[in-house]
Amino acid sequence: MIGKFTVAIVLGLVFVWSVPDVPALRYWLLFLSLLGVARLTSWQSLPPVWRANRWVLGLLAAFTLWLVWQAVFISHQTLWALKELNGQWLNALLALGLGVLLACASREKTLLSGAIITTTLIGVWVLQAMIAVSQSVTYWWMHGELLRGLVPLTGGKLEMSFILNMLLAALTVDLLFRACYARRFLQLPWGLVIGAVTVSLTSLYLAGARNGAIGLLFLAVSGSLLYSIHRVRHQGVRRGVLGGAMLLALVMSLAVISYQSDSRWPVFTESTRLGWDIDGQRAWMDIDHAPLPLMKSGVAVDASAYTRVAFIHAGLRLIGELPLGVGYGRNAFAHALHETGVDAHVGHAHSGWIDLGIGGGIPAMMLWLLFMGGVIATGGVRYFRDQNPHGLWLLFLASGFIGRMVIDSVNRDHMLQMFLFLVGYLLVISMRDDQLRATWNEPFE
Repeated sequence: MIGKFTVAIVLGLVFVWSVPDVPALRYWLLFLSLLGVARLTSWQSLPPVWRANRWVLGLLAAFTLWLVWQAVFISHQTLWALKELNGQWLNALLALGLGVLLACASREKTLLSGAIITTTLIGVWVLQAMIAVSQSVTYWWMHGELLRGLVPLTGGKLEMSFILNMLLAALTVDLLFRACYARRFLQLPWGLVIGAVTVSLTSLYLAGARNGAIGLLFLAVSGSLLYSIHRVRHQGVRRGVLGGAMLLALVMSLAVISYQSDSRWPVFTESTRLGWDIDGQRAWMDIDHAPLPLMKSGVAVDASAYTRVAFIHAGLRLIGELPLGVGYGRNAFAHALHETGVDAHVGHAHSGWIDLGIGGGIPAMMLWLLFMGGVIATGGVRYFRDQNPHGLWLLFLASGFIGRMVIDSVNRDHMLQMFLFLVGYLLVISMRDDQLRATWNEPFE
């Protein structure tokens, strides 16, 4: 009974994480979830977890130590940096710990099985996708047009597309394992899986998040390549290439539909060119009030593309001027501009890598890249060596996150917490049984 109640609290947290304007509720649910899973976990299981994932967790520890050391000894705004670490990074680490403990309790059979927990996590995100679609349809019923580009449930299309990319990665894993290994990743019948995919794609289309569509494209290409490789190995080159070509054709068709349905794509190139010219074009310094630059056609640039490219260029310049960073924080970009004497009314840089480089400096970027590389390698090894579906989801999750950081600031707030929660959960749930049984002093491969 306690186990089911704890899982219910965790699922409530997963749902609330992406709901806007409820930070206190998130903190309470995170605290209660940690208490619940800690009671169900044997602390003797943690040394094997550390040993099996020591390189990944060690790199994350080094990253954390650097941020603290930099805030105290390098940053000119130590109190601000420490406050941001407490509010941002500490909660993300607690979310990671929750994921680790949740998986440990599941593997120790004091909680529901990993397959059931994973399926219920996916169920929460499918429910959110259904709510987002229903909100759009309700708007159409009342106003005569579908609600696109706005997601009342999450407060923004970035947050919704972030959830959908994680959800679609898990659904892709399930489809691959059913097609290649005749095994289910999710404890759902075929019909519900196809329905979940349909709802997720519809929700992504209605959200109108261009960067989410890019993530979906790379995910689909990756899944198609893995399917083709499996077919070549087991059914010969001809069938493998034919199956992969058919999947790639489907993926490209979806890409063309996405391009044609978004009016911002045709003006993307010229908008990015003007955005890169941060000295000749100054609108990026106050994008909410300054008039946008005009293209050769006389039409204003696409604000999203222009702003992102301008912020990336300005951010790269700041990283060159301040290679050790100004201190970790969600608005490090604005703090660095002020520190270098630039009068700009901006917040974050709309690029996770730029925000991290400005805030934590080049050392933080390198440590984070090594950590993410370790997560990707761990997921890849556990998939290709053990055919573990959770390992493949970890691979898709981390590679998608590292790519999304280029064009969106996803490594902050609840999105960072959700990501590290899943990383902790998947690192443990994808371990081999012999790794979990090993004691502190027993070697294992």
